[in-house]
Amino acid sequence: MFLCRSPVIANAFWTDLNRAAEAGVKLNRTIAGEIAAKHECPFVRSDRLKPVRFVAGQLGISDGLRIGWASPEYYVIYINNPPG
Repeated sequence: MFLCRSPVIANAFWTDLNRAAEAGVKLNRTIAGEIAAKHECPFVRSDRLKPVRFVAGQLGISDGLRIGWASPEYYVIYINNPPG
């Protein structure tokens, strides 16, 4: 999951993903990765990612070792479609 360093950046990342989709871009992990790189939101692979905070409409997600931020909608999509 791409996790950002703050709720504000997570919101900007989610907004850019939505704008790309609205423009007709078929989103995939590569394109999401390019957008995430723009916002410096690294991909965190862990089977233990869980919401631990909620600030400014964004979820603080942690695997017990680190915390990052993501929109609730992105978290639901990720949990229901984990990478293979």
